[in-house]
Amino acid sequence: MDYFEVFGLPRALAIDPSTLEKTFHQLSRKYHPDYFTTAPESERVQAVRMTALINDAYRTLRNPVTRVEYLLALEGFKADGSKVPQSLLMEVFEINEQLEEVRAGRASIEEIDSLRAQIREKREQFDRELQKASDEWDDLLKVGAPEPKRKEQLKKLAEILSESSYIRNLEHELDNAG
Repeated sequence: MDYFEVFGLPRALAIDPSTLEKTFHQLSRKYHPDYFTTAPESERVQAVRMTALINDAYRTLRNPVTRVEYLLALEGFKADGSKVPQSLLMEVFEINEQLEEVRAGRASIEEIDSLRAQIREKREQFDRELQKASDEWDDLLKVGAPEPKRKEQLKKLAEILSESSYIRNLEHELDNAG
């Protein structure tokens, strides 16, 4: 059973967060191990397994990025960081140099704030691209697009994730550096 199935969802990327949370709470109550204390051992074990599965599924599906990563894994795709455009690599290299200044304590607060804004802007750009590609995936599912078309869209999603991972890592590093 995959995470989408756990919540009774198609493998679509548009998920209503409040519906997901409501279903999570319903399933959590249904399979909570406390309700199975007097049940046979096999049922107690199954309740614990289902609780772990529900928690993992919820954690993965509530975040748009991990949701796409999970869908890609289900479909046999993975983000390939080796195919990043040269222009992005140059940007990442420049941001890394600025990040080194922050780590070394040689950057002013204004420079740190500027770097943080630059990275956030780039991440938000990738988030918009990922959302657009996710919507396109869902549209392909709705019309029952042929497999080659769906595979092409999954490849596009994987490329966006691969590129955005560089920026997300820089954002994380900056948050931890200062």
